[in-house]
Amino acid sequence: MIRVALVDDHPLILKILRQELSRALDISVLWDAEDADTIMPNTVKQTPDVLVLDLSYAGRGFDPLTMVRDLRARFPELAILILTAMDDPIWIEEVLKAGAHGYVVKSDDLSLRLAEAIRAVSQGRSFLSPTATAALTQANRKYTLTSRERSILRLAAEGRSNPEIAELLGISDGTVRNHISNIYGKLNVETREAAIRAAHQLRELPNPSANLRHELRTPLHTLLGLARLLTRKLDAGTPITLTEQDAEMLRLILTEAERLDSLIDDLKL
Repeated sequence: MIRVALVDDHPLILKILRQELSRALDISVLWDAEDADTIMPNTVKQTPDVLVLDLSYAGRGFDPLTMVRDLRARFPELAILILTAMDDPIWIEEVLKAGAHGYVVKSDDLSLRLAEAIRAVSQGRSFLSPTATAALTQANRKYTLTSRERSILRLAAEGRSNPEIAELLGISDGTVRNHISNIYGKLNVETREAAIRAAHQLRELPNPSANLRHELRTPLHTLLGLARLLTRKLDAGTPITLTEQDAEMLRLILTEAERLDSLIDDLKL
């Protein structure tokens, strides 16, 4: 039995993942979590064989690369599978270099990929979904900045102060200042804003719209996941009369559709 933990900030996605994995007789979900702060204590308490981690916490006081590195250092036998809407090649390359064993983009029909990916990484094999594979072919390149410098600048681009960056990365404030000074020198700039602009132009950082795209796509993936669960019931010959749970799912679909509509309206798209 493969013991799995699920981490995603969207409760409906967690519900869908649990139902998807309930069909796999060789996979057991130990725990799930919406709060990134609970990842480490939960893993200490109940260490899974595979941790399925979303990257959607980026921009919310959480650095997924640091978390992956820390987990790999403390739990070397733990396999980490990224399951996310983030499809930016830089994110994929960075997180794999940090120690993740696999990367699945949610739009690649996670119902067809998730159990397969979990089995692969639990056996020590790597796994990339089709979109991740295609994106990674664009990502292999030489960077001007180091991985640590890119992490610091990515957090700076989110509006984090030096003390906040230091706390998130587990380093001193002085170390952050030294790194930022090195960044300025490498990019030939004199301000934080100029460094961020230059890094985006050089593709040292993920596309600035990556988080926004994720926020737009998450409701869509939730809708797709819920719809697929209901569709499988119909395909299996389940009577058309909806159960109480099915009715709840349909209500959730409407809620997510309204949320997506609101996001698009705010962007004047």
